[in-house]
Parts: sequence; structure tokens; C-alpha cells
Amino acid sequence: MLPIGDSALVLDVGAGGNPYPRSDVLLDRLTGAEHRCGESMMIDRPVVFGDASRMPFKDKVFDFVIASHILEHMAEPAVFLKELQRVGKAGYIETPNALFERLHPFHIHCLEVLESNGVLHIHKKRQAVEDAFLGTKELLTDSAPWGKYMFESPQMFHVRYFWNDEIKYEIDNPEVSCEWIEVINARSDAGEIKDSYLTDESGWRAWGLAVLNRWHVYQRSRRLKNFDMISIMACPSCGGELRAGQQVLNCQGCFAQYAYRDRIPDFTTNLAAGVSSTPPKIEDTKG
Repeated sequence: MLPIGDSALVLDVGAGGNPYPRSDVLLDRLTGAEHRCGESMMIDRPVVFGDASRMPFKDKVFDFVIASHILEHMAEPAVFLKELQRVGKAGYIETPNALFERLHPFHIHCLEVLESNGVLHIHKKRQAVEDAFLGTKELLTDSAPWGKYMFESPQMFHVRYFWNDEIKYEIDNPEVSCEWIEVINARSDAGEIKDSYLTDESGWRAWGLAVLNRWHVYQRSRRLKNFDMISIMACPSCGGELRAGQQVLNCQGCFAQYAYRDRIPDFTTNLAAGVSSTPPKIEDTKG
């Protein structure tokens, strides 16, 4: 359970296919299924498409910000952590820890993270597999004792970090570039979206999730009865006020325009300039 008050406004960053039930607003940018364990993106509550390093929200508008399994994807962790602190008053960060990443590296992860004495220690990976020895042995999947240990002791393989007002962190090798991850991001295919958990599975588990989801939908509808999404948003380019037009959001500061269809703001492209915040595709230089 997360320490969230009943009336708190909660943002889930990089929510993917399984957002936290208690979250009120979802923010995501990449839609490829490889970034959410093969699951379609959930849009069963207010959702915004945008870059987590340039969030389209005003300062401190969220009481709590959830960032679960997204930090390890960020090429510029300092920028991302600064944004979390800018838009939120408190929050929760969860990642695989460095031990997990060494034993079972993911090609879509560019960071290794450890927590010690209330401080996040971040190591930037030079490539998808940082440890050419341990990273190729598949111990967690091919070794029964290691697999059993991970299953029975998940806390030994994950970082769970709560913060209030300030995120304390250190980047151990800031000189390393993680731009290689953007090649993978640029090739991320567009994924499907879903608005119900019932489409995922059959049986009692699916019905249980559906009941739980409906309960949270009911609670969320009460909390957000008078909620105005536009009132908490700001232009990600200049921080200017946004006004809703016909299927577009217009920035009153820099005159940027963003798509606003079916009440879903999309900040991945500035329609006025044709500038996309999604990294451009980079050709593979291997001969």
C-alpha cells in the first residue's frame, strides 16, 4: 500500500498496461508493447501523452507521483528526477535494482539503481548488457535456486523508494552517455490501448480485477467530480497557459499547438511547428 490520502491527486508516470489502481491521471509517451511487458496501454482514467522529462503540468499540482519501472529507461535521470519533484509534492519510485540488472539485463533499460541510506545511487549503462559475464548467464531463469530465491525474496532485487519534497540521489558516472537507448525508443512500435481489464484474461482473476477496477472507478469519479484537466496543465515547451480549441490545445505563451482529441491531450508533437518530442529514428551504423 502506498501512503496516499483519500483526497490526494495522484499521477502515474509511465503507467503502461497496469497503472496503480489509486492513480488519477496517467502520463505516457512510448506505446510499444515491449515497454509494458507485452500489454496494451490502459486508458481507463484521465490520460496524457507526453515526455516524462518535460511533463505538461504546472508546478506541484500533484499530491503524490508514482514512477514505477520507468527511471531505469531514462537516458537523463537527473532531468527526469527534477521533473518528478517539480510536479509532485511526494512520491514513490520503483525499479529493478542493480543486482537484478546484472543477473538479468533488459535491453530497454539504460540505468542500474541501488538505494542506500535514503539515497538513490544511479549507474548509467554504456550498453544494453553492462556485464559481459554475469549478464549472459541467465541465472534468474536457467538456475532453479536463483529463480526460487528471486521469487521468494523480491525485495532483494528491487528498489522501493519513497520521497517527500526531495529525491536524494547520486549519479556515479555522469560522464557516460545513454543516448543509445533512444535508438530502441525510436523503433518502438505503436501499441494498442484498452479501457477494461476484462479483455486481458478469463476466469476468476479477470472478474476479480474487474470488480476491483470498478470500485476504484467509482472512488475516482467521486474524487474527480469537479476535476478540470486543463487547469493543471502547462505547455511543456515554455510553461505557458493552455486553452482548449477545436481538437487542439493552444499555448498562450509560445503559440504551440497540441492535439486534443476525445479529451486526450497529446504533447508528443507540436502541431504548429511539426516538432515531435519522440526521438527521431536513427539508422543502424553497423555494416
